[in-house]
Amino acid sequence: MNRALAICLRLRDAGMDARIVTNSPFAHGLALLARCPIVALDGEAWAAAARQFVEDVKPRAVVTDTFPYGLREEWRGVPLSVPLIHVARRLLTPFPIYAGDFTLTLLAEPLAQDHADQLNPSVVLDGPILLPPARIAVPAPPELDRNDLTLVVHSGPEDEVAALIALAEPPYAVISPWSHVEYYPATNLYHRARRIITGAGYNSMADLLVHRDRHTAVPFARRYDDQHARMRHFFREPADGTDQAVSAILSVL
Repeated sequence: MNRALAICLRLRDAGMDARIVTNSPFAHGLALLARCPIVALDGEAWAAAARQFVEDVKPRAVVTDTFPYGLREEWRGVPLSVPLIHVARRLLTPFPIYAGDFTLTLLAEPLAQDHADQLNPSVVLDGPILLPPARIAVPAPPELDRNDLTLVVHSGPEDEVAALIALAEPPYAVISPWSHVEYYPATNLYHRARRIITGAGYNSMADLLVHRDRHTAVPFARRYDDQHARMRHFFREPADGTDQAVSAILSVL
């Protein structure tokens, strides 16, 4: 959702009537915070519903994130009537990509070579796709409104949250669906934190490039997301690739 919001909001800044189409259970609340239009899809039949939505609305382009709709059974073999753009991030086991699936592919982080070789034509972003903290300005609750905290930020399973907490020294606060504190986006708080401890997911690594001297990242095993490789090969210097991504999208419209 961070990447989707970042791209969608920048497209709207450029005068495009952009919106998010998703089956994410978290999307509605985040979209309200960001004042971003959202179309909710059926959770079980989301791929077919997404295809039908595209054919009914006929947008100027469709941007897919990570797991491209173009590879779903409901989409394969029936060309879309609009450009299909894919945002690619590092996967442990990349899906097979076929040249005719996408008009444009954006490499949102360094990929394994065999994965990158499949993705042509492509644009290699100079930095990650970032949602600017100030774009969603939510006041911090009192327990987070201080400068001496270690922040443990993680939306993964409870056992992973516990592993991250074990690395934290008091005073600390836990921002997680499993804690009593839920705050979005956590990036609003990073500039004040004494230390930040997260997993090695894309958004955490991207948001904390500028705070790497205070960031501890722990890679966890995932079915698809290659967090261990991300730790080794992620962007080395802080940069924001969002405008570059949006410019590439606009170039095919």
